[in-house]
Amino acid sequence: MSSAPPTKEHILRTLQVGVDLQRDGKFLEAERIYQSVLRADPRHPDALNLMGTLAVEANDVDVALDYFGKALRRSPRNAVYLNNMGNLLLRLKRNKEGRQHLLKAVQAQPNFVEALCNLSKAHKLMLNGVEAEKLLRKALSIDADSLKARLGLADLLIDNGNSDGAAVLYEDILRHHPDSVEALSGLAASRKFAPDAPEIDLVLQRIAMPDTSDDALVHLHHAAGKILNDQRRYDDAIQHFSKAKTYSKGAFDLDRHRQFYGSLIETFTPEFFAERTGFGNDSERPVFIVGMPRSGTTLTEQICASHPDVYGAGELSELHKIARSLGHSASEPAALAKALVTMTKRDSQKLADRYLSALKRRDRKALHVVDKMPHNYEFLGLITLLFPNAKIINCNRDPMDNCLSCFMHRFAESHGYNADLETVGYYYREYRKLMDHWQDVLPSPILLMQYEETVADLETRARALIDFVALPWDPACLAFHETERTVRTPSRWQVRQPIYTTSVKRWTRYGDAVAPLQSALGDLIVEGGANENALAT
Repeated sequence: MSSAPPTKEHILRTLQVGVDLQRDGKFLEAERIYQSVLRADPRHPDALNLMGTLAVEANDVDVALDYFGKALRRSPRNAVYLNNMGNLLLRLKRNKEGRQHLLKAVQAQPNFVEALCNLSKAHKLMLNGVEAEKLLRKALSIDADSLKARLGLADLLIDNGNSDGAAVLYEDILRHHPDSVEALSGLAASRKFAPDAPEIDLVLQRIAMPDTSDDALVHLHHAAGKILNDQRRYDDAIQHFSKAKTYSKGAFDLDRHRQFYGSLIETFTPEFFAERTGFGNDSERPVFIVGMPRSGTTLTEQICASHPDVYGAGELSELHKIARSLGHSASEPAALAKALVTMTKRDSQKLADRYLSALKRRDRKALHVVDKMPHNYEFLGLITLLFPNAKIINCNRDPMDNCLSCFMHRFAESHGYNADLETVGYYYREYRKLMDHWQDVLPSPILLMQYEETVADLETRARALIDFVALPWDPACLAFHETERTVRTPSRWQVRQPIYTTSVKRWTRYGDAVAPLQSALGDLIVEGGANENALAT
């Protein structure tokens, strides 16, 4: 005689045991609990959803997407499932899909604070700071003590130029949550610190706590490095930045990276472009600002975006999506070059239309839209095929300062080259080699914006920039720090300040600690900062 199936109440109690185990970090035990429920009912939506959360913990995003999708097929209006799926899609940079799921979650459960916060994040990622702030303030009207909402609001205030307001909010959060890694990290990023500022002690105490996770240590060591750097304790600062890198999970294959660039250099020749006259779209609307991260791309975009006929779209992922659709991947370094060799005129026109549609979704009125994804320098051959009339601006900076600034910032794991000073130096050499090639073979000129020249003589370089984009001069371009727009880059604090020169020759403060970087850069280091063979304006 078979036993009776478990009751709904029994299943819920069983799942709660799994949730408690998962909360305590006992993931295998939690999985066994969830799987026991699925053996009894393979389509149980709560168990499927919880298996998805375990997959997220394990960074197995494909499995997580599958579990969340199955849960939603059983219960398509469940706010928790929608929130989990939406949050994962944001993590995968599928922002539009993520926003759609999160909007449905909020519609299903209007007072769901976590979903409101995540929907705010989606709007922020899509550069809609006004709507993002509304959602966070609604979340706080429901739960004034919500840590997630308060942290989100503080971070958004920095994006929108109110770093003082953000610092006040972070300090208040720390009074109630002194161990909050996010608040400590955010406070460090929100302002400069005096030599006697006590906040460094809070960060160091949090680092010393035995239960601090590796991910938290990455944030905390970067925060310590930032504060110590402000306090001019440069030896201590560089040690913390170096320590942060030891916890990074990103991997970088320099040899494969060189193969990718080598395939581009071999494929793209003057003859290649001459044979493809008429490809793409004649639109002059796109403007591409490229270069190494931390080379002045945000400053250059902000100058452009201060012009009334220009919309600054930030770092768009659309071109990278197009490259991936053509087979580009880290595991196939020559795939993109091969695909572009066989691309037809019709294919190029379709891809150009796809990109222009992405720009139109962000702004329909501006004469020009700026895409300032720095690593688009890798795709200048593709850009030229799709938009032969597009303006391309390359931002350059003293190699030592540029690489050191990269090293001192906490980038996403995809920036694996940033793991140590030597590797970032070798990476920079490859960037310069590829940019030299583009300068030689592209049929249209590239404007060089040399960071040191821009900060030394802003008006001259700003006028050259606006002239290159073929626009009449507007004085607003000199008041770029007053332009009201959401900025989502590591430079978001600095770009709200008037022009400053404190980052020029910054590397000289760090003595022997930067010797590996000097060795890797080699002959790219010359007196005066920029390489004498830098791209000509």
